[in-house]
Amino acid sequence: MTEQEKLLVMDNLDLVRNTIIGVISQNESVQGMGYDDLFQTGCEALCHAAMNYQAEKGASFRTFASLVIRNRLLSHCRIINRLQSPLQYLEEPLHDAEGTTLGDTLVCSATDTQKIEELDTLRLLQDAKKNYKGITKKGIEALWMKCLGHSSTEIASYYGVMPNHISAWISRAGSKLRNDRRFSCL
Repeated sequence: MTEQEKLLVMDNLDLVRNTIIGVISQNESVQGMGYDDLFQTGCEALCHAAMNYQAEKGASFRTFASLVIRNRLLSHCRIINRLQSPLQYLEEPLHDAEGTTLGDTLVCSATDTQKIEELDTLRLLQDAKKNYKGITKKGIEALWMKCLGHSSTEIASYYGVMPNHISAWISRAGSKLRNDRRFSCL
């Protein structure tokens, strides 16, 4: 960055704060959506705006930078939302007084016996995940998400990998789980 670009950034840091407060809904409980994360992303956008600003185009720097910051923050929020929305954890309590978990309230269109079997399978997968590391653990997580109805493409998007990686992970986890006594009845 040139000295002039650095001055533009320093003189206009308030644009980042104002954009976060005026445009974005912060959520400290979601990773990546807290004020600090948003501010960092906004500062990166401000630096990008300073390095790409062309005064001869007619717009003031503040106008140009505001749009760049706003667009970058909105893109950041979309990405975080896409990554977080498919994830629900069985042990994460729902918002009720009894401490009910997602696993306790999972509803399927199947018979009651099949619902119980599906819940048992999900609980077994969640428990088995604790005993494994690396690709096998990721495969168990992916298998768990598949049981909840997510596609390989959705799971791959969450992990930031190609869908064929998910199939390989599930295959690896399946070969390990076949040797696990807990899964012999499934």
